[in-house]
Amino acid sequence: MKNILTLGVLLFALVATTFAQEEKSAAELKNDGNAALKTKDYKTALASYEAAIAAWGEEEMDAAMIYNTATCARKLKKDELSIKYFDQVKELGYKADIATYYKAKAYKNLEKEEEMEKTLLAGIEEFASSKYVAHMKKELATYYVKQANEFFTKGVSLLNTRTDTNRDQWDAIKGNAKTELDKATELANKAIGYQASNQAAQTIVTKSAELLK
Repeated sequence: MKNILTLGVLLFALVATTFAQEEKSAAELKNDGNAALKTKDYKTALASYEAAIAAWGEEEMDAAMIYNTATCARKLKKDELSIKYFDQVKELGYKADIATYYKAKAYKNLEKEEEMEKTLLAGIEEFASSKYVAHMKKELATYYVKQANEFFTKGVSLLNTRTDTNRDQWDAIKGNAKTELDKATELANKAIGYQASNQAAQTIVTKSAELLK
């Protein structure tokens, strides 16, 4: 009988706790999220913020809370979710430049490089005076260098196929290599256009010219 009473008390406490949580207001849930975020408990913070969003009602959404929600998703590597909330942040006109940068980073993590490029290009144009433009340009330059390096490697590989036994094919081989190296140079120059100090891009341009002499 004692065990049954103990079990009943525990069940009652559990139900009461659950009910209390369900009865929390959106503001209380947001505060719970803020408290968890301060301790870097991103999982708890995200759950609290999303519960607050669901309970928010008709009043104007708290843009800072949405930004914090996106940040928690980013920290937890929930890239698709972070994109969703960073889009909302931008729509609310709150830290739109930072939101755009981190949205691009999320696309990069998802290996959606074309979407990343579009996001960065749009961000650079839209937020020309933002300090985050430098970060966007660096990301874009890195992306173009990665592409340039692929073409550069193909060009070098083609040139390395030349041997004494295929001298009659050297012109054709060089022509094919030039096509690849020209693409590499074009992309490397794009990278330099966004980040003049990018040494990898500068090296690709220089080495491509040397190889085609």
